[in-house]
Amino acid sequence: MTHTARPFNNWDAVKLVALLLMFIDHSGAFFLREEPYEWLRGIGRGSAPIFMFLAGYAASYRFKWDLFILAALMTVSDTILAGHIRTQNILVTILVTRMILHWWDAKGKVIAHPYQWLIGAFAWVITIILTQYGSLCFMFALCGYVKRRREFYSKQLADRMLVLTFVCFALVSQFTFNFVWTSTIAMLPVLCLVCWMLSAMELRTLDTSRVPAPVIWAGKQLSAYSGYIYALHLIVLEWLTGHPF
Repeated sequence: MTHTARPFNNWDAVKLVALLLMFIDHSGAFFLREEPYEWLRGIGRGSAPIFMFLAGYAASYRFKWDLFILAALMTVSDTILAGHIRTQNILVTILVTRMILHWWDAKGKVIAHPYQWLIGAFAWVITIILTQYGSLCFMFALCGYVKRRREFYSKQLADRMLVLTFVCFALVSQFTFNFVWTSTIAMLPVLCLVCWMLSAMELRTLDTSRVPAPVIWAGKQLSAYSGYIYALHLIVLEWLTGHPF
């Protein structure tokens, strides 16, 4: 497989962090739903920003049919369980975000005023009613877009945009989940750590000489198929528990 031909890099590493946080989040969403365990969902808030940031940090925004099929499967599954049309899954939001960035990228230009785009995206935060995370996804993707293009944007601009987006995300999360104080305390340091990790993002190979080869292989597989893991495990959990995510 072409995915395993390249060395393990920090793109893979941050995806593994996102998957770990995702599993923590979903354990609280499906199995430990009582209020004393709500802090699991607070910790899990650090997962989605990573995937959304990487959607913009990617080298290419070409249409991904596998992502579309997975998003469609989740939409059909959620609609059947909920009894009405439901597009509340992050893959739909990421697909739309990638399409917007691809449309602009095809012009052969870079975004001249990303701060204005960021503010405009936040003005449409009400779109979280229609798709999961709504325009917050585009805000994180825009941060990834700026971070990747170091020749056009300063590190200071990239970091300021990232911090502002995380502040907006924390406020929206607190409002939509109505977290008790213990969950908020669990959420905030995780978001700070993820923000710091993404602010230091620079695509490079990591030294894995002391890590067993099978572990590296497994890590790259998890990274390469993270979208499949997200969609398929969520569908299984929803049907096992009867709770649409």
